[in-house]
Amino acid sequence: MRLPRSGTYLFPNRNTIGLLAVLAAMWYAGSSQNNGAAYLLCFFIGAVVLVSAAHTWANLKGITFGIGAVAPAYEGGVLILPILARSTNGRSHFGLAVTQGKARELRIPELSGTQALRLELAVPARQRGVFENVEIAVRSIYPLGFFTVRRHFLLERTHFIYPEPKGERPLPFRGPRQHENADGHRYSGDDFAGVRGWLPGESMRHIDWKAAARNETLLIKQWSGSAGRDLWLKWDAVPSTDPEARLQQLARWVLLAEAQGLKYGLTIPGAKLLPARGDGHLHQCMRALASFEHDEPTGTALL
Repeated sequence: MRLPRSGTYLFPNRNTIGLLAVLAAMWYAGSSQNNGAAYLLCFFIGAVVLVSAAHTWANLKGITFGIGAVAPAYEGGVLILPILARSTNGRSHFGLAVTQGKARELRIPELSGTQALRLELAVPARQRGVFENVEIAVRSIYPLGFFTVRRHFLLERTHFIYPEPKGERPLPFRGPRQHENADGHRYSGDDFAGVRGWLPGESMRHIDWKAAARNETLLIKQWSGSAGRDLWLKWDAVPSTDPEARLQQLARWVLLAEAQGLKYGLTIPGAKLLPARGDGHLHQCMRALASFEHDEPTGTALL
């Protein structure tokens, strides 16, 4: 659990404007008509409002927020933040709203006891990179709604936003042996190993067009053969001057190579990962792409 980065602040809201108008009308009625009942009602409502302001401010005291492990997301997608809320003073807290940046608020009707309440806050992943913390805002208008209290929490948790997989270039196979693709499957030979669906970015030379004419699905024939050569995904293999476009194409290649079961390595300025395959290797490559910095750093805090 983390302590708040800043204090608790109380603000008027649009309901306060209506309240002031009512109080002003009562004051005018009492002063113009010398009406003691109007004065009494005006002072009574004013006193209740002042007491409610104190309760509104106290509603956010004695609560703490933490954050669990954050699963990586792709740029342009949605990042899920597992938020943990807890009351530390044994009191009940009502009508809480938790948000991060411009994300949709997450409502907590009641928070009580010492048991942590787990929430999942969905926020847009706007920028790729590696981030060290998450800042959330908590607000409440309880009990009467005439004031808004707000408090910010800075939660330390390293998380990654991967580059958006984007690009139309095929995988950069280099010098495969005759009749053999770089994934170790030959497209001509003696032992037929079945078919699989065509993946965007693959060469269309190996598509079974006869089968495609029958079922309108692009399929590729596979022939068993010896293991192919390792595939290297290199920074210089992407013909672009935009670093972000290169990162997006490399991310696309990583997903394509993993989907085809290839052993692939990654080379970018400042990082080199030897050929391998599997989820662990995929996330290592994606983290290297997310952490890449060029002229300007990507920052250390989400949004």
